[in-house]
Parts: sequence; structure tokens; C-alpha cells
Amino acid sequence: MRIAVGSRREPKIAGVAMALERLADLPWPGEEVALAPVDVASGQADTPLSVGATLAGARARAWAALEAVPGASLGLGLEGGIEVLGRAPLQVVLRNWAVAWDGSREGVGSSAGILLPESVAAAVLAGEDLADVIDRHAQEHDVRSRQGAFGVLTAGVLTRADAYVQAVLTALAPWYKGQWEG
Repeated sequence: MRIAVGSRREPKIAGVAMALERLADLPWPGEEVALAPVDVASGQADTPLSVGATLAGARARAWAALEAVPGASLGLGLEGGIEVLGRAPLQVVLRNWAVAWDGSREGVGSSAGILLPESVAAAVLAGEDLADVIDRHAQEHDVRSRQGAFGVLTAGVLTRADAYVQAVLTALAPWYKGQWEG
């Protein structure tokens, strides 16, 4: 089976690979899996500012990935974004979403969420990309290509890739749980 992944970012690819490792003893997919990462657009801001926008980005990536990779049986779109829980005090959660699309059926899943520090949340809501803000917060460069904001905010206990594992496993559940034939 060939799975098109709508990103070439290492933490996203690693998250998909780790999720598939967890499914190795199950009957699905029942064959060897080859990942085909492809750069596709989400159609959303670099940091989506709502669940709806984040999910729309993941969906756009899944659909575009499946279309872009000849012979793919499934497209996976992965997108991280924020949810505003409250304004007084400011509470904003980062959550990753995954959409699985086989051309006729869609699975959707998310990661656990993590509360952003108020200064980080305020900067993102003011229009800055989370990647830039978390780099500044961590005093590092290109955090999103390694541990991600999840890794920075949990001291590496839960990384960006780990969060994508949760999202991918929940998005693929209808296939491996046997809710759908095929």
C-alpha cells in the first residue's frame, strides 16, 4: 500500500511512521506500506487560528496528496493549529489534526492539546507564526523541524512527532478497527 503524506516535514513523516509501527500487528493494512511525502498547500495561514481552519488545512493536504501521488491508496493531511479557550485569562491550546482520505471516505483525528504560555499565545493571535514565536521562546532555531512546540513546552516528554502519532492513529481508526470494508 502506498500512502501519500501531504508534507515533507520530518516530524510529520516520523509521526506517520511511528503510528504505522503501532498498527503493525493488526490485520490492516495487511501489506507493506510505503510512504510518499509530497509538498502540498494547506490553503490556510501558517498557524491556523481555529479548529475549523486547522481541520480544513489537514483536509486540503490529504486530498491534494492523494491526487499528487500516482498509485496511492490513501492520502494523509497533517496540520497543527490553535484553539482559543478563553480570553480572560488568555488560554490558547495547540493541537495537531490529521485527515485520512481514500478517495471516498474520510477519517479525522487529533492529538492532545497543550496550553501555550500567555506570551506565546498573544503573539500568535497578534499575527505572528507559531514557529517564529516558539523559536524565540526557546531561544533556538527551526524548532518545528525537530521537537516542535510540543517538545519545547513539555521538556521533550511529548514531541511534535508524538502528537502527530495520536492524530494519525485516531484518523486511521475507521480503517484498522474494521468499520469500513477494504
